Amino acid sequence: MTTVRQRIDTQHRDAIHDAQLNIYGSRLATCGSDRLVKIFEVRPNGQSYPMAELVGHSGPVWKVSWAHPKYGGLLASASYDKKVIIWNEQQGRWQKAYEWAAHEASTTCVAFAPHQYGLMLASASADGDIGILRYDNSSNEWISSKIQKCHEQGVNSVCWAPGSADPAAKKRLVSAGNDKNVKIWAFDDATNEWILEKTLAGHTDFVREAAWCPVTNNGQHTIVSCGMEGNLVLFRTSNIETEEWKAKLLETAPCALYHSSFSPCGSFLSVAGDDNVITIWRENLQGQWIKVPRDNKEREGMSQAVGAPGAQR
Repeated sequence: MTTVRQRIDTQHRDAIHDAQLNIYGSRLATCGSDRLVKIFEVRPNGQSYPMAELVGHSGPVWKVSWAHPKYGGLLASASYDKKVIIWNEQQGRWQKAYEWAAHEASTTCVAFAPHQYGLMLASASADGDIGILRYDNSSNEWISSKIQKCHEQGVNSVCWAPGSADPAAKKRLVSAGNDKNVKIWAFDDATNEWILEKTLAGHTDFVREAAWCPVTNNGQHTIVSCGMEGNLVLFRTSNIETEEWKAKLLETAPCALYHSSFSPCGSFLSVAGDDNVITIWRENLQGQWIKVPRDNKEREGMSQAVGAPGAQR
């Protein structure tokens, strides 16, 4: 049974669109329609304290993303105002470190890359493009580029593939868009360009988000996507270089699904939908994804449905 450990009164003045913990779970960043980004300290005892209120966007803020702590306190935010802002913490004070405004429509998502890729991030936009920002240590500047015309009618999300200790491993990311597709992009070192590597089908409506599992198991990669038609689709490959991705429909929910996110260990998946419910999925030892019951009543119903021993009382 899942339980609420704590509630945090963020005091946002309007709807909250995203909330992200850093890798240690000690800092929480939130953003909302009030154009604000807020940062909270989260203590092990469950208490939380406001740390900063970041003002810089002129429209609703859709997404926030933490950089790996090896790069210090860095946070990125994406907004309806077409901007990506990178915030930096120095001596307990947060300030704007860089602002990128090259998208031609709402910036819908932002995601820092795994630290093995270097200090870089990707942004998604309703203009159909994906932006790439990379910090160049030699010039101490952010270098920008774009992957253009990624999805017709707009890109809704971007997520990086897990980092690798192998320097020859390709950088990859996955995107979801309003063209009903999930797409995998790979960086070609020879041409210095991002190439469309694979288009994954499994949706009949806008794909709201695609999440790449941060952990690989014996070379197996996993992506989960969710869409407006209610489909929750699992994609897997045992060898990303040579084998095809196999799709499996985990569920068709009775409502639109907006968000999907893996736990850092990769064995849990959370999904949020239009019914104001967050469902948790867990991977069992057989590699199957099972929905975690929300309460004892639901647990009993699921046990009876599969004829589990001890279901009758």
